[in-house]
Amino acid sequence: MDKQKLLEVKKSVREQLDGCIAFWLNNGIDKENGGVYTCLDREGKIYSTDKSVWMQGRCAWTFAWLCKNYGVKPEWLEASKSCLDFMEKCCINREAGDRMYFTVTGDGKPLRQRRYFYSEAFYAIANAEYYGVTGEEVCLERARRAYDMYWNL
Repeated sequence: MDKQKLLEVKKSVREQLDGCIAFWLNNGIDKENGGVYTCLDREGKIYSTDKSVWMQGRCAWTFAWLCKNYGVKPEWLEASKSCLDFMEKCCINREAGDRMYFTVTGDGKPLRQRRYFYSEAFYAIANAEYYGVTGEEVCLERARRAYDMYWNL
């Protein structure tokens, strides 16, 4: 493959990445309650305000990963932190040994808790990635606790 073709592919991939990031920042971020709406159609319209907890962790991880790999942009770091804060505030069932819910309402009221541990897994990697970018020790502690829970389950 020639150099020009590689540059064209690189440009195309970056355009698609930028479009995907803009889609979620413009349409998914919940500026009122924190976190991200996870039920969006192709145009970015919200069709349900229920929030998937594992997706909160996945978005927190993704935006922190983008900061680590492409340079910190305030809107990426803010999106990551918003998802982490929403999870910490609304998505942990303290009465069930800190197991996480699977889905919550838009404002964070519990809807469903499952026995599998996708939420805890994404919470762990999201906090670890955010710690790697910011050095916030509380995130490292959260990541370790969630990892230990995940491992023990």
